[in-house]
Amino acid sequence: MKSRAVIPVVALCALLGAGVFSWWKARATPPPPGPAVADAASPHATTPRGGVAVPRGTPPATAATGVDADAPLPPMPNSLQDTEEDGAVRVDATGHLVVTPDIRRLFDYYLSAMGEEDLSVIRARILASLRAKNLPASAMEEAVRLLDDYLAYRDAARTFAANQRGVEQDLGARLESLRALRREHLGPWADGLFGEEEQIDAVAVERMKLEKDSSLTPEERERRIGELDEQLPAGYRTSRDEALRPLQQQAVERELQASGATAEDLRQHRLATVGPEATERLEAMDREEAEWKKRLTDFRARRETLLQTEQDPTAREAAVQRLLMDTFSPEERLRVEALDAIDAAAKAP
Repeated sequence: MKSRAVIPVVALCALLGAGVFSWWKARATPPPPGPAVADAASPHATTPRGGVAVPRGTPPATAATGVDADAPLPPMPNSLQDTEEDGAVRVDATGHLVVTPDIRRLFDYYLSAMGEEDLSVIRARILASLRAKNLPASAMEEAVRLLDDYLAYRDAARTFAANQRGVEQDLGARLESLRALRREHLGPWADGLFGEEEQIDAVAVERMKLEKDSSLTPEERERRIGELDEQLPAGYRTSRDEALRPLQQQAVERELQASGATAEDLRQHRLATVGPEATERLEAMDREEAEWKKRLTDFRARRETLLQTEQDPTAREAAVQRLLMDTFSPEERLRVEALDAIDAAAKAP
């Protein structure tokens, strides 16, 4: 079965570099597995993890569920067939929910089928997944409350994004508005779902300010950027550094090509640096990337035709979504959307 990974919004640049990550995987040996963490798939999990307090005053889980637990669900949507559920649900030693990005990934796994299924069906799927994990009663009640709060937040975030179109506001202010919106709808749960992501975003904003600060000497700028990097989560820094290694290798390859190196010269360089097996995989990935670029170019041309010829906005949007879903896999659609967002940001004044 293929794995269905749902990627957070802050990883746009990582999505853009999806080919780079694949390149690195072709030459790197698999990392050792991380430490085992008890999750709610085992109803007797007793390993506590640092969580956040549960907001009070929300309706009981039975009222919030609002679905018949015995009602059959329709077959899985096409985009989720032959995939594995992403995310996890964790509980502490007292049987209460521990809110981490893992449960958000579980919600987003099913919510990625929006457009293929009604929200009510998706919500029922998530509830069925939660029930199947045999959560303690308190954790189940909290998970249902969290789900409904998260759905309310997503709806508010869409409205926020629509209202921000054309509004003059820097990135830092937008992120701060989004942070406030999360706490308005999720309360202290927002830290568990988004805290690490927000920490990374804050460092990125400050780094951009340093890059633009002409009053700094190169040495001072480098020193302060290094201090900012220390504020990043350790796991994120490790992943980032690992991801940057192939960029350095690719820079060398581009220099070789610019200096007149032939395809055979490049192959010999790869053989010397990453070995024969990785070289073969890299060459296959080169072919896949060339095919991807061709498909993306063809899709954008067909989409532009739809945008120019379909006059009705609703029909136009539906046609574009159908074209996107017919052309790309779920993971590829995330990459297309990320590339579109980056292109739009680059064209913005």
